[in-house]
Amino acid sequence: MHTDPQHRHAISAGPRPPRFVVVDGLRASGKSTVAPVLAELLGAEFIAPEGPGFDVLRRHTDTTTNVNARLHLWMSENYARSDRARQILESGRSVVTESYFHRTLATHAATGARHLPAVDWQTALVPHATYFLRVEPATRLARMAARGRADRTGYWSRLEEANLHLTQAVYDGFDLTPVDIGSARAGDIAQRIADLENAATRIPRQPTGSPLPDGARHDPTHREDSK
Repeated sequence: MHTDPQHRHAISAGPRPPRFVVVDGLRASGKSTVAPVLAELLGAEFIAPEGPGFDVLRRHTDTTTNVNARLHLWMSENYARSDRARQILESGRSVVTESYFHRTLATHAATGARHLPAVDWQTALVPHATYFLRVEPATRLARMAARGRADRTGYWSRLEEANLHLTQAVYDGFDLTPVDIGSARAGDIAQRIADLENAATRIPRQPTGSPLPDGARHDPTHREDSK
C-alpha cells in the first residue's frame, strides 16, 4: 500500500480529540480488511469483534437455529466492545472497529428476528462516524465464492443472503456515511476514509432511524435472484 508520508503526518499532526469510528457493510464488502488499515492510518487502536472468550459462545450458538439467542449474544458483545472503546477514548486514543450494533440488527432482521431491540445509546458509545462500504453485488458474490468458506453456505449466512432486502432496510434506517469502493484496494479505501475523518467534525451524531421499517418481515422463501 502506498501512502504519502506528508499526508499521514497531516492526519496525525496537532492536537485532535479522539474519535470512535466504525466500518460497516454487507458480508464480503471488505470491512474486516479495511478497518485495521484505517486504524493504522489514523494512529488509532483497532478493536476486533469477538473479544476474549466470545468465539466459543458464538460457535456454540451458531450450531443452533435460535435467532434470538444469537441476536442477544451479539448485542451483549457490542455493549462489551463499547466499554472497551470508551476506556481507550478516555486514555486519549482514537478507536476503530468494524461491524457494530448496526450490523447486528441488520443481519438478524434478515435471519428471522421478529423484534429487534433498541440500542441503549445512553449506555452504548455512539460512533463519531460509521462508514458503510458499498460494493457491487457481482463483486461481493465473487469474493464470497473465492473464499470457499462456511460464510457462503452456513445456515445463518444462507438466511441472510435470502433476505438481503431486510439487511439493507435496517442499514438504510441509520445515518451512515456511504463509501463506494468500486475496484479500489483496501489501502486506497482506508485512505479515502482517513481523508474524510481528517475533515470531520468532532461531535458524534445521535443514531437515527427505526431498526426495522414497518411492514418489513423475514421471508424464508424470499430470494434476491427471484426479483
